Amino acid sequence: MRKNLAIHGGKPITKRKFPAPHYFGADDIAAITKVLQKANSHGSRPIEVLQRGTERHKFEENFSNLHNSKYGILVNSGTSAINSIYGAINPDPGTEVICTPWTSIGSISGAIFHGMVPVFADIDETLCIDPIDVERKITNKTRAIVAVHMFGNPCDMKRLIEISKKYNLFLIEDCTQSHFSEYQGKIVGSIGDISAWGLSEHQHFTGAGSCGVLVTNNTKLYERAFGYSDQALNRIDGPFRKYPYVHNFLAQNYNANELAASILNVQFSKASINIEKKIKHAQNILDQISDIPELIPQKVRPNDRHTYWNLSLILSKNAFKCDANQFSEAIQAEGIPFGGPYLGTGNHPLGPLYKHPVFTNLDAFGKSKYPFNYKRIRAVDYKLSKCSNGEDLMSRTINFSPLSTLTEENVGNTIEAIRKVATYYIK
Repeated sequence: MRKNLAIHGGKPITKRKFPAPHYFGADDIAAITKVLQKANSHGSRPIEVLQRGTERHKFEENFSNLHNSKYGILVNSGTSAINSIYGAINPDPGTEVICTPWTSIGSISGAIFHGMVPVFADIDETLCIDPIDVERKITNKTRAIVAVHMFGNPCDMKRLIEISKKYNLFLIEDCTQSHFSEYQGKIVGSIGDISAWGLSEHQHFTGAGSCGVLVTNNTKLYERAFGYSDQALNRIDGPFRKYPYVHNFLAQNYNANELAASILNVQFSKASINIEKKIKHAQNILDQISDIPELIPQKVRPNDRHTYWNLSLILSKNAFKCDANQFSEAIQAEGIPFGGPYLGTGNHPLGPLYKHPVFTNLDAFGKSKYPFNYKRIRAVDYKLSKCSNGEDLMSRTINFSPLSTLTEENVGNTIEAIRKVATYYIK
């Protein structure tokens, strides 16, 4: 029986607000208080406590150890972490980086600031970058590949490693949506040359605001990334260590602070349990709608671990009397915080990054069109970009964040809303 949808004037399934992504308790407050008290007692050099203290080093060590990496660097955002990676690579202007167009621009904005030109590759049924199209897009200008583990689902790292080695490219892992995800038993972020995570309020765990971290086993990349995140000053052993205040190359200041690091250490200790809750909620929803084959889950390879930053469902072609935006809006009206296509569909709002004005107008450095025209006969024209498979898949995708803070009632209401809307719109 089809129930009248709330969006059409019917009774919504719930009017209760869903919880926030994270809960901060007495242990977080105690951690912050400890840092501030220590700073107050540190005399004329509180910076040694508030910027480069023990909490930051503790997090860097624990996080890098989890990812089987020698080095970790905590910075003030995920974008800063990836920008520091481009600083570590130190590319020549006009070189190229291959990435999915379905990601935060933070995955590639640092590349543009370093004079690189993004080249967009299509995705496959995992909603991650397609290695076949990656190899197809490689030119003599290509310097790096960015593997964005989409929504918590790992990329095909075996193929991407093979490709990066074959063409001598850097393989960067963008793990901002995939904390604790695993590719064939290996935790993501431990596979490529260097990896970055965002740790903001809407990620798997947070420093109560915007933070980021990167890890690597490559000493040269670490030293350059560390320098890039800290004005290229002499904070670690190196050829200029004897000088007290020397800027060794052009760099930024992305330092994280001890207050954020202290909260991160508390939240990190709970992250594994909370991510298990997210997986449990997502699997519960998938199990309870498995009898609706017209709603297709994001494909996950056997032996991979998806940690569900988002639970994504793809509407079967021509199966519903609505599009993905209308489907998600109907679920929202039922009181469930559902989202439509990630980044939109091309008009609701714009969709893949190559359709955004920064690329269609080449709007980066004044009117110069740099770096998109550097040492090229003509500037790159992103209006010609086309990732057909991704545009089709993503336009039919609806998304829900199965927060660790959800109650059983929240999950039950979500299942009920999906079923209600699917039943109403199915042909």
